[in-house]
Amino acid sequence: MWIDLRHAYGPASNLPDLLARARTDVRPGHVPEGVWFQLWSALYHQGDVFTASYAAVPYLVAIARQRGLSESVDPLFLTGCIELGRLEGRGPQIPSHLEAVYHSAIAEAKILTEEFLEAVGTTDPHLELRGTLAALKGDVNGARAIFDADVE
Repeated sequence: MWIDLRHAYGPASNLPDLLARARTDVRPGHVPEGVWFQLWSALYHQGDVFTASYAAVPYLVAIARQRGLSESVDPLFLTGCIELGRLEGRGPQIPSHLEAVYHSAIAEAKILTEEFLEAVGTTDPHLELRGTLAALKGDVNGARAIFDADVE
């Protein structure tokens, strides 16, 4: 399956290994030596998404589900950004054979993100996950406003 999908750098045949390693790599996505950095770069490259991005979402959500709160930010945030890229038309259509599992994973990611934000309360802003939740709810303008405010 993966060889038929593409990410930012071509065929996605390396994604099963990256996703397997991501289960135990807790380094944040901004650390260049980490697996999450590689996943971000391949699946959400300068705001663009790819067929492999959609295929990776169920795996990202499974990783978020298995981790504790402090270690689930990267998988949920990346999932939200992939969905935002899709909603903004920054990638191809979801391949038909991935549609059902992708949308199911997005629904679960929304629930996990809501639970995370409820658990941390308002004292910890977690802007990336507030933007993620907006994207997962289909609120492109809200997500973009949060992400753009976080950059400033």
